[in-house]
Amino acid sequence: MEKIHTADGDVLMEVSPLIDFRSKNNIQSALQIVDTPLHAKNKHGQHKDKQVELSPIHDFSAKLRQPSIINTLKEYVRWQVKWRDAYIEGKSIEDILEQAPNHAPLSVNLDVTTACNYCCDHCVDMDILNTGIRYEHEQLKNSLSTLIDRGLRSVIIIGGGEPTVYPGFADIVKHLKARDIQIGVVTNGSRMDRIAEIADVLTKGDWVRLSLDSGDNETFRAMHKPVSKKVTLDWICSQIPDIKKINPDFQIGYSFIVVWRDCEANDTEIIDNTGEIIEAAQRAKQYEFDYISYKPFLTRAEENNAEVVNLTQEEQSIDNILKKIRTSVNKTKQLESEKFSVIESTNLRVLENGSYKDFIDQPSTCHMQYFRQVLSPLGVFNCPVYRHVPQALLGGKHEYEGEELFKETQKNTLRLIEAFDASNECRNVTCLYNHANWLIEDLIRHPEKLDALEVSEERHDYFL
Repeated sequence: MEKIHTADGDVLMEVSPLIDFRSKNNIQSALQIVDTPLHAKNKHGQHKDKQVELSPIHDFSAKLRQPSIINTLKEYVRWQVKWRDAYIEGKSIEDILEQAPNHAPLSVNLDVTTACNYCCDHCVDMDILNTGIRYEHEQLKNSLSTLIDRGLRSVIIIGGGEPTVYPGFADIVKHLKARDIQIGVVTNGSRMDRIAEIADVLTKGDWVRLSLDSGDNETFRAMHKPVSKKVTLDWICSQIPDIKKINPDFQIGYSFIVVWRDCEANDTEIIDNTGEIIEAAQRAKQYEFDYISYKPFLTRAEENNAEVVNLTQEEQSIDNILKKIRTSVNKTKQLESEKFSVIESTNLRVLENGSYKDFIDQPSTCHMQYFRQVLSPLGVFNCPVYRHVPQALLGGKHEYEGEELFKETQKNTLRLIEAFDASNECRNVTCLYNHANWLIEDLIRHPEKLDALEVSEERHDYFL
């Protein structure tokens, strides 16, 4: 086992020797071969067409091919080609780390706090809530500045707790917007006064998404268990029109995690809200939300703590549940207008049509951990699915503060790209980055395709 250290000398992680596909004898044959950026072969050797189920917001390969950032993608591919050639020559990754591109992740999920004022039974982060572990505020800002200087484009403030209860929430948002960073915020809606405080600095392309998951007050209170009795679904929604008046340029979304009968998390059965899909859309439109988004319930896998879709029911039961969900979501489409949209997550689409099995067919290497990461008071992690999971740890909570720490954390990222076997670790994850990973893997195996790589439309969307 190889020990990887932080800049301070502490052991960060231990990794096994490079995964099997690096074998000099097998490097040309062990990888699953991708024929074109739009087609791939699965493990059975069958071609799979471009994953048309991808929502535009989840078409990460197109985002990486935008004119403004495609060169970052190409530089990473060329470095990976160089590294694989070097390995065949008998070199180690340590020999060529200094030749790696000097880029920060393009996008990060920023967990500003572990504190939360709800007691949701279905919370996937329950084990880390209200631990008292926190950032040093100025060090966090310094870390973000370092990342911005190295190419960071977007920040999603989310997860690990409720971001608006963090005392420095507004200061962080304003710090990022002063550097022209795209901002997304995921909030439970309990502190909309904090959203009103930062509304005037948000710009077109920014968004705030409220995790509401219900259509009436009773279900909302039962699912989320807010500490304050004044927090109801009506109370939260009633504040949206006033915030839209402050600034109509950014989008406000109503998030609805669809929970069906017998879904469990944290050894607790979660309330079935499938009967409120339509009611929630009606409410969202009434209160001037820009959209409502539907996604399936996720829980954590016991073997590796990854976030996965729960499919424990009998197949016939699941089919009936999905038909009910589909019928309701179709009816919500009738509410769409120029000012209101209904968004289905990729996870929900592929769960319905059965193609989710394509999305769990992962390449051995997850390249996307180079382009997007998670910053948390618990440390820096390689993926939103694995926030606070030890095998995904890249460094400490302030490990991007300053040039020296940035370089060390980037080296740890490249080491973990080699050590983290996504085909095993993510074998049960319906991965939204699956298509982008296969595209990048294909380019590394066939670098001659880089010159002909199609540039996508510039969407100025850098959320990954």
